[in-house]
Amino acid sequence: MRLKIKFVGFKKSEEVIELKEKLRYTEILENLGINPETVVLIRDSTPLPLDEFAEGGEVTVIRVISGG
Repeated sequence: MRLKIKFVGFKKSEEVIELKEKLRYTEILENLGINPETVVLIRDSTPLPLDEFAEGGEVTVIRVISGG
């Protein structure tokens, strides 16, 4: 299964990965070196739960920035 990931707020703009096993979005982000607590995942304008199993298609990873 192929998953296209678009990045917003990162140095890279997109990456396509081939999923050979069922992985949760948190596992995919960790494999990419991204802390899941610092991003929001979007598919078709809808936020995705990070503990959901990944499906093929396209998702957008948006870096969340907060300050105080």
